[in-house]
Amino acid sequence: MPGDTMKVGNVTLTMVKDLPAMRGDPKYMYADVTQEQLEPHKEWFNERGLLDVTIGSLLVRSAGKTILIDTGIGKQERPPFRTERADLVGNLAALGVRPEDVDLVVTTHLHVDHVGWNTLKQGEGYVPTFPRARYLIQQKEWDYFTAPEQREKLIYVSENVLPLAEAGVVEFMTHEKPITPDLTYFPTPGHTPDHCSILVQSQGERALIIGDVAHHPIQMTETDWHVNADIDKAKAVESRKMVAEKLEREGILAIGGHWPFPCMGRVLRIKDRRIFQAATVE
Repeated sequence: MPGDTMKVGNVTLTMVKDLPAMRGDPKYMYADVTQEQLEPHKEWFNERGLLDVTIGSLLVRSAGKTILIDTGIGKQERPPFRTERADLVGNLAALGVRPEDVDLVVTTHLHVDHVGWNTLKQGEGYVPTFPRARYLIQQKEWDYFTAPEQREKLIYVSENVLPLAEAGVVEFMTHEKPITPDLTYFPTPGHTPDHCSILVQSQGERALIIGDVAHHPIQMTETDWHVNADIDKAKAVESRKMVAEKLEREGILAIGGHWPFPCMGRVLRIKDRRIFQAATVE
């Protein structure tokens, strides 16, 4: 199935894969965590001791607009991210969504696995994959990742990020500006300098699209665990604790960018332990 769907008021949310099913080594994701600390979470591991990981995009229908939250990893050609099997565009097509149907592309942050389908290679250059879309990117996030020292290290910035400005399709955003009447920014810095979650509010119902605040539901329980890619680990932990507490306290639907498919559910407290419970989707 190319995607699974939930409704939040008048907003439709569909998680769409970019890569087929993936498995992650918990010791690679959480390098500072011991085997003893992992043991209470073994229900999440497969028979090889690996965790299910999703890389994809969230398709949102809001206020008459077709919106993508992040664009997966795309067809990266260089190590260590060779991803020939990435097929977000094909999976969107299976849902009846063509590139030209997309109105907005919203970015939680500018890591490679969230901007890969921003562009397509055309000749010797790169052009926007979604030709009619405006690409909404936080100004502070853009400034950090397009600085000369980052561009030298991160080849994908020159391929999947900078061409958007050259094409004139970027709209630089601040937290205060709403995305649609139903979608607003919810700042969650730490993983990257201006990482933002997206709050969905419609007809009294709410969801929080948390991007990489937590790479796996385990981190809703173990909020102190950080991943190697967290740029500011202390701030990432602070954001994660705040989000986990909010999701539990207010009963908001949680949507994690890399959580096991379909990536949606609720954060609950059972027997004095906070856990994630996957939602039943259409």
